[in-house]
Amino acid sequence: MNRGALYYLMVPLLLLCALLQSTTLARFKLAGVKPELVLLVVVIGAMVYGARSGVLWAFVAGIGLDLFSGGPFGASSLALMASALVAGLGHRPFSRFNLLVPLAAAALGTLAFAAVYLGLLAVLTTAGFSVPQLPLGGTLQDIVLPVTLYNVVLMLLAIPLLNRLPESQDV
Repeated sequence: MNRGALYYLMVPLLLLCALLQSTTLARFKLAGVKPELVLLVVVIGAMVYGARSGVLWAFVAGIGLDLFSGGPFGASSLALMASALVAGLGHRPFSRFNLLVPLAAAALGTLAFAAVYLGLLAVLTTAGFSVPQLPLGGTLQDIVLPVTLYNVVLMLLAIPLLNRLPESQDV
């Protein structure tokens, strides 16, 4: 098994990213949208090491995000796990060295995250829990689409680093 140091450092790295995302990255807003560092690291991890590892890391990272946010506990974990499953599709059948695969993984991972998170908020609101209510149309237009574009641009900048990581040999 060829795992490399990143495989073993992912949990502390993701928890550090969750802390940074909840505090420092709020200063890096473009057009009112901040980068989703944790999501991008989970997507990169799932592309390099596969969906199984990515889902485990997504769960831990989501717990870290939920500890620092005001959202429902566990919602970020479920949403990140969906993103890891989507990004894990780029692990074997497609090559992450193709420019379009990481960009598509970032875009689809962000959309999967948003769909699951917003779906959970809707279910919890319907069940009578006190959670933030977001108008779907405005949320998609003002948050989801700009964050998706932001994440794709950040992934484009991260591709040289991504292509230097060793490929996992796990089946």
